[in-house]
Amino acid sequence: MTHVIEVFDRHSEELLLSVEIPKSRHEELAKLMDWQTPEDEFDGYDLSPEQVQTLETWTGKILGDANHIVQLVCVD
Repeated sequence: MTHVIEVFDRHSEELLLSVEIPKSRHEELAKLMDWQTPEDEFDGYDLSPEQVQTLETWTGKILGDANHIVQLVCVD
């Protein structure tokens, strides 16, 4: 299972960046997202500023910006 962070421009909704979360972070990601059932990880999610900050640390990428919409999706 691969989870990807997608960053969109808030005004144009253009995809600006797509970043894969390392598979080694799967258990930590489940806790960060507060998934309660295995099916939860297949949904798409808008991320809170706190979640974005954690994911920036994990990926080494700057994701958050006032002009961005940051989402988590499962691509397989």
